[in-house]
Amino acid sequence: MSINFLFFLFLPGIIIHELSHFLVAIILFVPVGAMEFTPKVTGNKVKLGSVEIGKTDPIRRSLIGFAPVFTGLLIIPTVIYLFSSNFPFFQNINIYLYVAIILVLTYFLFAVSNTMFSSSRDMEGTLEILITLFIIFVAAYTLGFRPNFSFLEKILTKELNVGIQNSLIFLLVPISLDLFILALIKLFKDKR
Repeated sequence: MSINFLFFLFLPGIIIHELSHFLVAIILFVPVGAMEFTPKVTGNKVKLGSVEIGKTDPIRRSLIGFAPVFTGLLIIPTVIYLFSSNFPFFQNINIYLYVAIILVLTYFLFAVSNTMFSSSRDMEGTLEILITLFIIFVAAYTLGFRPNFSFLEKILTKELNVGIQNSLIFLLVPISLDLFILALIKLFKDKR
């Protein structure tokens, strides 16, 4: 019963998570198989969804594995930006509708932010890629290659910085809630 509760609680995020893997695999021309949105218990682990991805090289495998993180980091600031930029419109509507919109958005962002992180299976082969990129970066830096990042000043506008800050603050909410729930579980588990 608790697994089904978690499944339905995080369902929007689970769908976005698995669709992210699926779409990036298709974009990268990696064969995909069946997609499932049913909870499965294997030993002491719970899998809330899955998509079958064909064999591929480590770079594409890493990109497919990281897809939900990229998607979550795109969705959260976008939703916050759209809501905050239209805040006066939402304030002028019926108060009950306004509260309902805030609750739905909070729930949606909570579900997405809690399911956007990749599982250990999603990250297979990523360690090798990160080590290789680190070695390349250190070698390039040692050889004197230091790119000019002045173009970032044009990209990182004040509005974008505010949106990023708001997104980071929002990400603290589910993390805090998760830590609170973990503390409660540990407290009850220790009392047994």
